[in-house]
Amino acid sequence: MSNEMLVKFSEVEQSISRIEKSLSAFNAELPKNTGEGNTLDVVNRLNEINHLLTEVGNAYKEILTLNNQTVRESVQQLENADQELSTSMQIR
Repeated sequence: MSNEMLVKFSEVEQSISRIEKSLSAFNAELPKNTGEGNTLDVVNRLNEINHLLTEVGNAYKEILTLNNQTVRESVQQLENADQELSTSMQIR
């Protein structure tokens, strides 16, 4: 059983970049005033739901952005550790 951990740094970076491109195209904004001037409760409720969905969509984008940043930092730390180990093994 191998204890080797293989990380393909370029593939991780490409995946993060694809997520970020998709994220930039994701529009969380929904109509704010559907049926403006209408006093029906359904229209008012629909506007409330649209507002809540917009908030959820924006929170999702923020979480994905933070997650991508964390993944990048983790991968960078792995790459640095790998280079340090490689250097110390070459010195011996």
